[in-house]
Amino acid sequence: MRLLDTNPDKAYYGYLHVQKANEELAIDSLLISDGLFRSSDVVTRKKYVELVESVREKGGTVYVFSTMHVSGQQLQQVSGVAAILRYPLPDLDELEDIAAAHMEDLSEDEEDDEELTEEIRRQREEARVREDMEDMGLI
Repeated sequence: MRLLDTNPDKAYYGYLHVQKANEELAIDSLLISDGLFRSSDVVTRKKYVELVESVREKGGTVYVFSTMHVSGQQLQQVSGVAAILRYPLPDLDELEDIAAAHMEDLSEDEEDDEELTEEIRRQREEARVREDMEDMGLI
C-alpha cells in the first residue's frame, strides 16, 4: 500500500479501475483476494477469473492473497483487487465520473420501477372495486 502514498498514479484498486487499466495493457501486477473467488455470486466469481486470465495473457503477474493473512484482509478492505501499473494512468478520474453517473441512472431506474409498481397496484385495486360493484349490481 506504500505505492499509493509514493506514486498514486501507478496503483489502482477497485474492479472498474483495474479493468480499465487492464484494457490499456497497463497492469504489471494484479493483487487479488482469494475471497473474490469464493463469492456466492457466480457472476462475480466469473468476472474476477476472467480478469485474472486476461492480465496473465497480457503479460502481467497475478498474486492471490489469502484472507486468512493480514495482507489479504487489508486488500479485502480496499475492494479485494488492486493493480500495480507499468505506467501511470491519470485519466481514470473520468472513469469515476462515468461510474457515478451510471450509479445515478440505476437509482433513477429503481425509482421509476417503484412508481410503476405503485401505479399497477392502484390500477388492479380499482379493477377489483369495479368488479365488486358490478357483482353487486351497482354499476
